[in-house]
Amino acid sequence: MNLWVKPTIGVEAALSAEKEAGLVARAKRGDGAAISQLYRQYAPGIYGYVASRVGYPALADDLTSEVFLRALEGLPRFEYRGISFGAWLYRIAHDRVADHSRRQARRPTLPLENGFLAMQNGVEHEVEANLEAQRLKKAIGQLTADQQQVVLLRFNAGLRLKEVAHVMGKSIDAVKMLQLRALARLRQLVD
Repeated sequence: MNLWVKPTIGVEAALSAEKEAGLVARAKRGDGAAISQLYRQYAPGIYGYVASRVGYPALADDLTSEVFLRALEGLPRFEYRGISFGAWLYRIAHDRVADHSRRQARRPTLPLENGFLAMQNGVEHEVEANLEAQRLKKAIGQLTADQQQVVLLRFNAGLRLKEVAHVMGKSIDAVKMLQLRALARLRQLVD
């Protein structure tokens, strides 16, 4: 799956703060429906973020599962401190991807599905969209790691500046500067 072709992946229809808080409170009490609703709300975005960082759908599925397992284990300790539940999930996803990258650096492997993904309907449109997506992906790949992360969290995951700052462990001003420089560099690379 090419995440740059389908920009709706990773952009959840935002829950109101009250609705999210209510769902989290119910989930903390063990309400399966609330847990399921939170999963349905955030899983596509978390998957999109993880897949854009690791590049392989099967691996992204595994890491996304790990994110939600960790979230479920940590749910009793979750508290609102000016950061949404979604931002907390993205922070867990960031940590899982970082852990995976460290493991891969020690023991690189290639996934089995390489080369086995077939195109479906609308071949011409799909090819054109894939070429444009590859161009954008290549341009994003030329950014610094921090700039890539800001672009993915802001525009693919739809997080606010404060939430991106929390996920990355940086100040809001640092995130603003990273975003400004990343967008300027992308304009140069894509034009």
